[in-house]
Amino acid sequence: MNFFGFTPSYFKYSESMFKEFLQQNQENLKVEFYVPFVVNTLVSEGKIRLKVLSSNTEWFGITYLEDKPFVEEKLRDLIKEGVYPEGLWSI
Repeated sequence: MNFFGFTPSYFKYSESMFKEFLQQNQENLKVEFYVPFVVNTLVSEGKIRLKVLSSNTEWFGITYLEDKPFVEEKLRDLIKEGVYPEGLWSI
């Protein structure tokens, strides 16, 4: 899984790319604007630098509605293990 943290300068580049993407895909409501592709393009053009950090932690996320039950179960497990507090969502 990718997890990006951006400085403000990134957004001036991605905003213009997103506008172009919207123009080219007005009729295709299912097309996706992939952030990793934007990052790769900007790195290869020398416009931004990328620092990769690694982790041994298992990552999971929700992309599709079908992912929700799995993520809910994983979060319950992490709460039971004490990784997250019992009232995680009430904080």
